[in-house]
This record gives sequence, C-alpha cells and structure tokens, in this order.
Amino acid sequence: MRIVKEAEERRNEILDAADELFGRKGFDGTSTNDILENVGIARGTLYYHFKSKEDILDALIQRYEEQMYSAAAAAAKDSSLPVTERLIRVVLAMNVSQDGGKALRSEERRVGKEC
Repeated sequence: MRIVKEAEERRNEILDAADELFGRKGFDGTSTNDILENVGIARGTLYYHFKSKEDILDALIQRYEEQMYSAAAAAAKDSSLPVTERLIRVVLAMNVSQDGGKALRSEERRVGKEC
C-alpha cells in the first residue's frame, strides 16, 4: 500500500537518508538508487523534491547552515552566561564536526582530494 506523506516530511526523510548514506559510503559511493531503497520511495518521488544528487547535497549543506546559525544565535542571546562563555558556545555551535554533518565532511574530504 502506498503511504502518502506531507511534502516537507518526505523531503526530510530523503535528506536524512542521504546524510546517513553520504556519511557511511561517501558522496561518490552513494547512488540515487541507494537513497530510494533507504527511504522506500519511487524515483519520481525523489526527483519531485530534488533535481539531482548534487541538489540533495546542497539542501543538506543549507540544513547544516540553518542548524548551526540557530544554535549560534541561541548561544549569543543567552545573557545568563558571561560574555566569554557565550562566545565559546557560539564558536562551538559553528563546528560542523560536533553534531551530524557527515555528508558535508565527506564532501569536504572528496573535494580536498581533487584539489
């Protein structure tokens, strides 16, 4: 039976699967078929949300950017902390290697090898 989900929920499922697969297999080692199988969707559903695998990576980068900015902004606004502690927390929030970001780090390694 076909499961219909809201577009944003399905898009996030695709991004979550891609994040996990890019982190484990690398960007080049992950095919769109891998993502399709992981999410359990048809090819047309994937391409409804994203034009290409590169488009998925761009969306993941944007997601990381939004998460880092949000965490940094929250740390900066926490006036209950001393200024130096707030600054440290802002810097830590901007650290991709801290929480998630597997696909981004994988892509950084791939690009670094090409340069």
